[in-house]
Parts: sequence; structure tokens; C-alpha cells
Amino acid sequence: MITLMISLTILHGTLFTVDEYLFHKKRGLSKNEIYNSLIDGALFLIPLVICIFFSFKPLMKNIFLGSAFLSCISIAKNELFYKDICVRERLIHSLLYVLHPAILYSFYISWAGDYFDAYPNFWMLQLIYIFFGLKTLAYRIIYWNYIHE
Repeated sequence: MITLMISLTILHGTLFTVDEYLFHKKRGLSKNEIYNSLIDGALFLIPLVICIFFSFKPLMKNIFLGSAFLSCISIAKNELFYKDICVRERLIHSLLYVLHPAILYSFYISWAGDYFDAYPNFWMLQLIYIFFGLKTLAYRIIYWNYIHE
């Protein structure tokens, strides 16, 4: 499970970086895309933070499942905003859409199986993943609202 989760998160980060630097910066983003990406990012981080910082209990499990569901629904709505993007960017997006629930599920299984307590170094790796998620949100806010023309 640990290898799978690490592989999924590395692949996710790689595809996200390719999408941002090869496609988004080239074509630019509309304000709707910028705002929706911030909402999507925040909704994605909520269930991950629950897994990292809360014990696995029925209430937290239900909160996780609800927030994970909202996160998956949120990314699906993005296709409404992508009108004229190239096939390669659509492929990257489709791969990101597939990875999204897979990462949520792997965090859930690790959380339910108490991997984070059993393997503290693994917990630290996931904390780093959360940090990169927060860094990405901050980057998007600053770059797309203040630096990009």
C-alpha cells in the first residue's frame, strides 16, 4: 500500500506540473478556471488532512467520505469551463481525474489500516504531500491573480 500511495502521489504531482507549465501558462486561465482550481484544491486537501490529523472513528469516517465525494464532484464540473483546449491537455486532465479518487481511496485505506501510526516516516511523506498541496494553492493565488498578465 505504501508503494502504491507514494507512486500515485508522485504521478499526480508530475501530471499537475505538466498541466500547469506546458498548458496553462501557454494558453492562460480564465478567472473561472482560477477560482475553480482553488476550490478544487481546497476540497481535495480537506479529506487528506482528515486522514493525517484525526483518528479513524465513525464520525470522522463519514466526514471524510462526504468531503471526498464533494471533492470528486467538484473536479467533474471543470469540464464546463474547458472549451477550446488541445487533446494532449484533455488527456492530462483525464488522467488527473482518474488519479483523484484513487489518491483519496489510498489515503482512506491507509488511515483505516492505521498506516500513519505504524509507519511514522510514511506519515511524514504524506504531510509533505499536504504541504505541496498548500504551496500549490498559494502559488495559484499569487501567480494567476498578481503576476500573470
